[in-house]
Amino acid sequence: ILSKRNGGFEPWPEEAVDNSHGLYSLHRMFDIVGAQLTHRDVRVLSFLFVDVIDEYERGGIRSGRDFLLALERQGRCDETNFRHVLQLLRIITRHDLLPYVTLRKRQAVCPDPVDKYLEETSVRYISPRGAVQSKDTVPHRRTGPQQVICCSPSGSNVGPPQTKPTPLVQNRKRRSHSSVDCREKQTCDIRLRVRAEYCQHESALQGNVFSNKQEAVERQFERFNQANTILKSRDLGSIICDIKFSELTYLDAFWRDYINGSLLEALKGVFITDSLKQAVGHEAIKLLVNVDEEDYQAGRRKLLRNLVTSGGS
Repeated sequence: ILSKRNGGFEPWPEEAVDNSHGLYSLHRMFDIVGAQLTHRDVRVLSFLFVDVIDEYERGGIRSGRDFLLALERQGRCDETNFRHVLQLLRIITRHDLLPYVTLRKRQAVCPDPVDKYLEETSVRYISPRGAVQSKDTVPHRRTGPQQVICCSPSGSNVGPPQTKPTPLVQNRKRRSHSSVDCREKQTCDIRLRVRAEYCQHESALQGNVFSNKQEAVERQFERFNQANTILKSRDLGSIICDIKFSELTYLDAFWRDYINGSLLEALKGVFITDSLKQAVGHEAIKLLVNVDEEDYQAGRRKLLRNLVTSGGS
């Protein structure tokens, strides 16, 4: 039994395992969704299930969480089936709660490190021409190699004479900087998965899956093996490739093309060829493209080091 504590709820027993996998427990999902249901919503839901939930069960429903628990006890909802919950939320026009009917934990919103860095650098280096620089910013902008390369129109040095390096030292610095840049250049690999599939398999399975075994379990097992063999024979193949990126702008452009569907449309002309269409005949085929968002986020953080290194040098 779930009991309240400090205005919230004590954790359910199964949450210790689910939390380690980044999942909510079913009952925790009931807490989240049920807390957003109004008393009117609960009354309407109880009325809709008057023939399913008996009178004694309905008498114990005081909140949305109680209704969802009663729905679970009636076998209408479990960890693998949220169909009734989603249907009921649509009926009472609570479409705002549909994204919360899931066991997958929602990721916390946090500032993007790349955007944060770009904003900081733009504020630091882009300022109005007429702005008066403070004392703190003067030494920052006058330090570094800019002081030794600034020259007046006559050709004389603007900076102090003692700070001008010899050409030999300049060449050594350039070589050392270039070797450091090559050594510290970060790259990332993004895995692209492309797969071609038939749009539907029902026509191939109908009439080709049967069994005359006496036992029900044996019939199911034989039909399963037959269907599995047919589906394997209809495998059109897949390709997995790792794409290496060294520039953040190229990686972001690649991700935008993946999100808006441009990458999928471009790959259709490469993978769905005329010979493949002739091989499948009149059946419709589709192309599935997948890029892991976690790989993309990790790659952005890795390529950010190139910006930080080049910005700091």
